[in-house]
Amino acid sequence: MARTIRTAVATSFAGAAVVLMGACSEDGPQRDEAGNITESADDADVFEVRVGDCLGDFGDSAEVSEVALAPCDDEHAQQAYAVSELSDGDFPGDEAFRAEADEVCVAEFETFVGVPYAESELDYTWLQPTEESWEQGDRELVCLVYDPAGPVTGSLEGAGR
Repeated sequence: MARTIRTAVATSFAGAAVVLMGACSEDGPQRDEAGNITESADDADVFEVRVGDCLGDFGDSAEVSEVALAPCDDEHAQQAYAVSELSDGDFPGDEAFRAEADEVCVAEFETFVGVPYAESELDYTWLQPTEESWEQGDRELVCLVYDPAGPVTGSLEGAGR
């Protein structure tokens, strides 16, 4: 089974970074007809994350092989709110990913959360390809919203805070 890597980068002042390793999975998370997670999955492939999905905390691990997905009504740490497909070409590197995230994630933040990023008490981070996953065709940048105060219960979509 091939393994690919994605990196999560925090925009908070702490600047923590986490490498996420996703294994190709035949079984995805349990979803209803609308595509919402119906059962928690502690071992979901990072490439299974969709806009609207609620995720557990990555902790302080440098690398993880799976992500925890949960129904948004359950306590969770962050929620995917936007996905951007990056252009083909040479691996862009961290600075280019940061610039893309600053553009895409900030632009989409208000649409999802309901207030502009600059006025929100919430913050964002993102998942980005690593050089290894880039070589395997991974071009997705995934924006994640979270509350710096800690886990939340319920969707952050339309939270207005």
